[in-house]
Amino acid sequence: MAELSVSEKEHVQLELDKLNEAVARTTDFSEKLELKDKIHNMTMILNGVKPYGSINYFCEGCGS
Repeated sequence: MAELSVSEKEHVQLELDKLNEAVARTTDFSEKLELKDKIHNMTMILNGVKPYGSINYFCEGCGS
């Protein structure tokens, strides 16, 4: 897997910040689960443990 560039990392971090804010604002349990799944996937991309561009795939390895 190719490492993310600085600008890509900044973009992913900005999106993570927006998602975390959305989780804090919502009271809908289903919406929170959906948002937290996106946060999990983006964190994996940011940490280099998931191939960039595979955000739409389900994580089978850790059971998320």
